[in-house]
Amino acid sequence: MQWRSAICVKAVSPLIKIRRGGQSFMVNKKRGFTAISAVLAATVALAGCGSDEGAGKNASNDGKAAAPNSNAPVEGYTLPIVKDGSVTLGIAARDFASPYSYTKGFPVWQEIEKRTGVKINWIVTPNDQYNDVMNVKLAAGKDLPDIITLPTADPVKTADDGLIIPLDDLIHKYAPNISKFLKDNPEIDKKMRSPDGKLYAISSVTSGVAYSDPYGILIRQDWLDKLGLKEPKTLDEWYAVLKAFKEKDPNGNGKPDEIPFVPDLKLRGLTVFGSAKGLHLFYSSGYYPDKSGKVQFEWLKPEAKELVVWLNKLYKEGLIDPEFMTKTSDATRANITRSEAGVTNRFLNGKPSFESAMKKAGEQSVVWNMTVPPAADGDKGFYEKYGPISGWYGITKDAKNPEVAIKFLDYIYASEEGNRFLTFGIEGKSYTMVNGQPKFTEFAYKNPEGLDINTALRSLGATPTMPWIRATEGPLSLQVKEIMALDPKSAEQANKVESYLTEANPYSLPSVEESETLARYQSEITTYVDSTIAKFVTGVEPIDWDKFTNQVKALGIDKVLQVKQKQYDRYKK
Repeated sequence: MQWRSAICVKAVSPLIKIRRGGQSFMVNKKRGFTAISAVLAATVALAGCGSDEGAGKNASNDGKAAAPNSNAPVEGYTLPIVKDGSVTLGIAARDFASPYSYTKGFPVWQEIEKRTGVKINWIVTPNDQYNDVMNVKLAAGKDLPDIITLPTADPVKTADDGLIIPLDDLIHKYAPNISKFLKDNPEIDKKMRSPDGKLYAISSVTSGVAYSDPYGILIRQDWLDKLGLKEPKTLDEWYAVLKAFKEKDPNGNGKPDEIPFVPDLKLRGLTVFGSAKGLHLFYSSGYYPDKSGKVQFEWLKPEAKELVVWLNKLYKEGLIDPEFMTKTSDATRANITRSEAGVTNRFLNGKPSFESAMKKAGEQSVVWNMTVPPAADGDKGFYEKYGPISGWYGITKDAKNPEVAIKFLDYIYASEEGNRFLTFGIEGKSYTMVNGQPKFTEFAYKNPEGLDINTALRSLGATPTMPWIRATEGPLSLQVKEIMALDPKSAEQANKVESYLTEANPYSLPSVEESETLARYQSEITTYVDSTIAKFVTGVEPIDWDKFTNQVKALGIDKVLQVKQKQYDRYKK
């Protein structure tokens, strides 16, 4: 498909702004189409847009979309945003894992540069080093890139330090797609706003992924079938299954090399079993409101001790990988692909990824499935939902062209065309358009080099470490639906656990003062809890729950809970 050098993104507002004879006026597209068709035709010809798109300077993906808290029109932009290469944006981002790097020039980003006219100067650092490197740069406070992936859990402190700028006015004037998305998704808007009501950074949106690619427990279904076992639901059933995986040679090689449960993410990986005790320990880290709305630290509950006792039993009997506290994700994956692991915690996309790799290695009968979450007898377990937002991306105080920066972010983040680059890749390579809808090609879902779909797209620069949206509905949700359609077996597993998904981290962003309180108390508490629970599970220390709870209280958990309560109350309002 040939693209024009200057395009407008499709208008969806019922009103469009027309300039004629030096004057501007608003027209309802449906009622006024006939009367203005000649004007539109002339204007579209000049702007290089399709017949159903807006016109001139005021055209954008959303025409006259309003900012979330305003009824005034958004000025918008046309493409290219600037003359080809006349503006360079420095962008600090986490780099793709080897062998892929932004610095090698991905087709997706080369095409984005062509469409926007903006040249990108990638300032990238490997993911495991990024936070340290960027924290040093932010501490210096000078020569910052135009757009930065924040190395912090939230943007409030960085904004208070004056290192990133407020985005509301820029979005209101120049970012119609972001404006419309936030207006249409008030829960996302609420999650991104600081206590002062301002927006200082945007986040990737993962609300659709929570349902299509849930996070939970994956199990070797073929091992269950071979041993005549049913999918476990209660902790007693889980113990019995893991015991059978260890003792009955389910991989059939005659060696006692099975590791029943190989947790990913170290101690955190064990906490997915917390649902059997009603504990929100994975994404929420134990901070969760009870039925009355009072925020609790669930690691202090007696049910948490019961869980730790159960995990200690598993560890002592060799049912949990003895090296789980030191293993990397790559190392756990090696156990999986060597057919040594029976259970792990991953996103559902681990299913096709593991199966593909293992079948390529000659194990054709392998089947990984996602289990329903562990539950107590008579109760229903739960998996905490991923997202709905992830990461923070801001415009720094040193940005020379903040208007260009916000337009660029608007295009890649929330326009239909930009979203298609980031979610589907390159037309004709990783997808084609069929009846107006993008459909993945075999390059993506049956890659000749054996890459899974996410890796295949990443090799083109899609599925980025930049802000992107995978929504639950609308034009920015198409990738989620297409991936599910391509893999009906995984879609069946996603549907299986959908009713078990529950909200995680129901909090607004903390204020600067609240962040200071959390920084003073929460980090030390987290370090103590993680190290002590790990020692309890592995038997390095005997389980002394009174000593544990008393120390957590002495470290100031009440101060943290006061902040969390304010965040929760603000979020609910």
